[in-house]
Amino acid sequence: MKIKNLFAILLVIALLTCTFVIPTSAKNTTDTTNDIEIIIHDEVSVETKAKIEKFFANGEPTEKNTSTYGITCTLLGHKIECTSISTIEHKVRTTSPRCLKKTYDYEECTRCDYEKATLVYSSYIVCCS
Repeated sequence: MKIKNLFAILLVIALLTCTFVIPTSAKNTTDTTNDIEIIIHDEVSVETKAKIEKFFANGEPTEKNTSTYGITCTLLGHKIECTSISTIEHKVRTTSPRCLKKTYDYEECTRCDYEKATLVYSSYIVCCS
């Protein structure tokens, strides 16, 4: 009999927890899925495109603290190629304009793994309803 009473009490506690927690958490959720679209404005190779997509995978590029300098880069410096790139983060805000467009100058060395993105322009745009 005690086990049935204990089970009934635990069941009531679980139901009360679900009743109060689920509506509260549903109110705080926003419609921010942060889908990221990467637009490359220049002609690039397939390898470079994959490298750019990996670099901008989370929307905001992260600074790399390490890069492998080859002996050529050490002696002669980097051989930099620049590309213009835009990222559109969809549904960033709950009100219109909802999407955030950022334009970057992306630099990469063709000799080593050095890459850098400089933010040129950022604005909210209307593209998602």
